[in-house]
Amino acid sequence: MYTPGNADEFLDLLDQAIFETRDMLSVIESEGEECELGEYRGLFETLERMLVTLHGDILEGRHRFDGEPLAYADLLAKFRARIPFADVLETLNQVQRNGW
Repeated sequence: MYTPGNADEFLDLLDQAIFETRDMLSVIESEGEECELGEYRGLFETLERMLVTLHGDILEGRHRFDGEPLAYADLLAKFRARIPFADVLETLNQVQRNGW
């Protein structure tokens, strides 16, 4: 997995995570609640809000890369097996916690 080396690269990977989250929501919407991940719609909606907020905070200079886990870390730990792009989210969180 690619590891970002600066804030711009972090934002690129964050954009990928947002895209993947929205793609999951689109699949759930088109296939309905009967699809395998349908019961996790709320998870992906929450995750999308968290990722979009993080993106805005970074762009506006409100986010600090200070070693604290990202807001979604608990969700990731709990639902990792249900998030197909969990490795992207984990990479972002590791950079947040460990630095560039």
